[in-house]
Amino acid sequence: MQTKLAETQLWQQNLASLIRSGLFLRADTSELHGLHTVIGVYGDGTHSAPLAKYADSRRAHDAANLANTIARSVISAESN
Repeated sequence: MQTKLAETQLWQQNLASLIRSGLFLRADTSELHGLHTVIGVYGDGTHSAPLAKYADSRRAHDAANLANTIARSVISAESN
């Protein structure tokens, strides 16, 4: 369980850094070598390196939805 927790914290730290950069537009899912990945999409349409990788596509979609929710809440808080 510790390994999974450490992996989750690592991708969330990378996501937070990407959001703070101000270049982050949204999170999306992709497939790479048979794994479902969560990637960041920058404002110019380019993609980040995979932030997280999952064997189950539902987990990847859930993680992307979570990332998008976090990004929207950060943007909303900063606009106040």
